[in-house]
Amino acid sequence: RFWIQTQFISAELTEDQLLLLLESLERKIVSQQLNLVRTHITLGSFQGEADYLKSSNISIMMTQEQDQMLTIALVELSGVQFQEDGSAFPRDQPFEAMAALFVALYALNFLSG
Repeated sequence: RFWIQTQFISAELTEDQLLLLLESLERKIVSQQLNLVRTHITLGSFQGEADYLKSSNISIMMTQEQDQMLTIALVELSGVQFQEDGSAFPRDQPFEAMAALFVALYALNFLSG
C-alpha cells in the first residue's frame, strides 16, 4: 500500500496587503486587478511553463500611475519580484500567496459588484 501525503500550505494576507486591498477597493480598481491576476498568473507561470507577468501588462491595464504603483506593490507583496526591464519572476514559492491574493480580489470584486 502506498500512502500519498498531501500537504496544503495555507497563505494568509499580510496587514500591508490588506491595506493595499482596501485602497484598491476605494479606488475601484479591484476588478482590473482581478483580471490581471486571473489572466497573467497561473500555476504554469510559477512552474516556468508560460509567459509570466510583466510590469508593462500592469501599465496597459491600469491607466493611472498611482493605480499601477498600488498594483505592483500588491503583486510584489505576494511573492513576485519585478526587474528594472519590466520582467518579473516568482520568489521562493509564491503560488500560495498569489492564490490568497486571487481569492481576496475575487471576494472583494463579488461583494462590491
